[in-house]
Amino acid sequence: MGWGKIPALALVEVYRYLEPPDRLQASATCKHWRQTLFHPRFFDRATFVVNRRNEARNAFYLQNLAHFISATSIIFDSSSAHAVQRAAEILLAICSVNERLVSLSLRPTQSQFALPRQFTTENFLHSGLIEPIKSLLGRRSPAIRHLNLGSCERLSMYCPEFLRALACPQELRLLAMASVKENPSFYYVGNLEASLFDKCSNLRLLSIDYDFLSDELLRVLQLLHLERIVLHIHAFDKTQSGSSDDAWRSFQDHSPQTELRINLIKASEAVKYLHSHILHESMPLSHMKVLFCKHMNPQAVDFISQNYNGSFKSLTWIDSSYDIQEAEFYFRTDQDPLVMMAWRCRKLEEIVVHGYLLDVHNLVGIARLRGKDLKRFEVAKFDLLPNPLLVSFLNEINRLMVGEWHPKKDKELPAALSSCSYPSECARDKYIMELTQKDIADFN
Repeated sequence: MGWGKIPALALVEVYRYLEPPDRLQASATCKHWRQTLFHPRFFDRATFVVNRRNEARNAFYLQNLAHFISATSIIFDSSSAHAVQRAAEILLAICSVNERLVSLSLRPTQSQFALPRQFTTENFLHSGLIEPIKSLLGRRSPAIRHLNLGSCERLSMYCPEFLRALACPQELRLLAMASVKENPSFYYVGNLEASLFDKCSNLRLLSIDYDFLSDELLRVLQLLHLERIVLHIHAFDKTQSGSSDDAWRSFQDHSPQTELRINLIKASEAVKYLHSHILHESMPLSHMKVLFCKHMNPQAVDFISQNYNGSFKSLTWIDSSYDIQEAEFYFRTDQDPLVMMAWRCRKLEEIVVHGYLLDVHNLVGIARLRGKDLKRFEVAKFDLLPNPLLVSFLNEINRLMVGEWHPKKDKELPAALSSCSYPSECARDKYIMELTQKDIADFN
């Protein structure tokens, strides 16, 4: 018997002992060895990147992998009608042939959502996206475990329908339905009943828009033993009931293992009320991202360091200097709140600040307090106030940090943070989508 006639079962066992690069090289031996490479044991997930450059690869994946993969991600530019249509076609193709899929992640790169002209909005959404997702959620064996809507506003509007379509809600482990709004000052807010989460007993991660947060929802969630909650805040209404400190205290008593992450996204009004109306002392806050809110709130930073010193790990406060009034460039307080945060928060491991003028003296103070523990300490060089001893101070920070450190040069920054020109909305949206998805991607 020649090498080309080795039974596929035996060849799969041989492949099992090889590393992926060696397995790929071995598969070039002959057609039979190549076909055996595409076995469910070696390809349990596939990522479809929708663009012209990857079209041949996507077609190959659909033909050879779509019927047996258990996890897939579809990355597409939602501001392109052609890309949206192709992403819907890929999703529909997978759903029609696959009976093993337990994890679906849709990853639009923009908050805008363009639809093909030949379809009406509702018809396309329902036939191309909503119904295929609901069909996955309606399966019992295997039941869906991970659903990530990729911060897509259009899809998040259908979350009540998705939750009602779940055939086995007790199998759901991850549900990411928080959105990034195309227009943060005006958008539709539907109704999400807290009781829809009653049977999601194994849910470990939930991302949700702040608009749906209530004491009733917290009472349901505290029984689920969540490991992470991610809240997206866009707009804020002081008349909105929101949640109370009592509800958060009860939540912590029942779910002490849960960490809370809050993202404010273009929330220029909400950021002003962050410390007075949104944050509560009993929140298990661990991460905060403030993205393009056009306002620095030192009182909020101080509130965080005073009330979450045992849980808080990461602060990201990002703006474009083009959006900030001159009076907002500085921290207008006697004590720099970032230094106080570095002193008080014993678990702090990440500080990222862009768009505000920073005193290098304070950066040295942060490095002295937390340098050995900071996994990431990021500022831009053009945000540093002039100082005749700037080089010496920067060298001191580098000495205090673990690994090589320097303030980011303009060419090292994403396009959304460049100081050379006003960042485009496209670049900013893409950057926001990437940052918000990190809260989902780093969850184990």
